[in-house]
Amino acid sequence: MGEGLTDGGSPDTDSSPSLPDTPPRPSLRAEKGSLVPMGRSVTLRCRGEQGADKYHLEKKEEYGTNPIMEVKSDEIEVKFPIPSVTWHNAGTYYCLYKRSSLWSQRSDPLHLVVTGLYKPPSLSALPSPEVASGHNVTLQCQSQPWYDMYALYKDGAEITQGQVQALDSGCQATYHISAVTSAHGGTYRCYTFHSSSPQEWSVPSEPLVLRVTGKGFEEARGGSQSRPEPQLPRVSQQVS
Repeated sequence: MGEGLTDGGSPDTDSSPSLPDTPPRPSLRAEKGSLVPMGRSVTLRCRGEQGADKYHLEKKEEYGTNPIMEVKSDEIEVKFPIPSVTWHNAGTYYCLYKRSSLWSQRSDPLHLVVTGLYKPPSLSALPSPEVASGHNVTLQCQSQPWYDMYALYKDGAEITQGQVQALDSGCQATYHISAVTSAHGGTYRCYTFHSSSPQEWSVPSEPLVLRVTGKGFEEARGGSQSRPEPQLPRVSQQVS
């Protein structure tokens, strides 16, 4: 079970090459993904090595890393639960572990994004959310409050992040899809946020379901680039 740190600070580690006896670098992940709605719970899992006896969870701050939780365990993997996330929990996390008297290096960073801090943008498809295969479509994410960044997701996975365009009232981002195929069909959502707080996002837009109708020539042939040879008409000869 996670506890607040009681040893007065984090171990002295850096990103220099490991010494021969240094334990291998651990891995850190969020159980149900690193995009967490405000108020929901999330569990971070740190996976170390056999023989570990203590794990630390750290959060990146302006002037270094800050110890968050400590778990004393000889298990290969431990849990760091956060019962109800707020904007304060958004940020970059690392974990590390101690084996005997040696500390591992920090894990690769985990960027925990908290959503639901601002009003949702709107997401639309132009000319229509129903598009014929092979045609083009533009997804448009708009927000009346002004933000300078947006993120677009499809079926729960990030498609892109980028800067928005400022409008007279709010902001707008466009994402163009050329020659759509059935693979582009699915449920899209967008978020807006400030680049100064890159892990604090808005409520997601209402879902936009993009439906792709029909099949283009190449898609129907399984993506083949070759076209069939033209069939010439058969000419019958008359014998006089």
